[in-house]
Amino acid sequence: MKRRPNILIYMEILDLLLDGPKGPSRLSQAMGLNFNKFLEFASFLKSKQLIRSEDEEGHEMYFITPQGNELNQDWKKVWSKLG
Repeated sequence: MKRRPNILIYMEILDLLLDGPKGPSRLSQAMGLNFNKFLEFASFLKSKQLIRSEDEEGHEMYFITPQGNELNQDWKKVWSKLG
């Protein structure tokens, strides 16, 4: 199995959150990541203030921040130049 670079995983998380908030289980499943590994990536993004989490009716939900949205847009511009 080929390993994805961390930057691609970070950008995929941000991209998935553009559609709206999602729970950690849904995100880890959508990305094909082990739940604990996903939490490591999410923790990093939270430390950089690119995503945030909130408790909604007893469930943790992740949201993209304005900084995360801006980074995602910049990444898409760079990626389009390379692709």
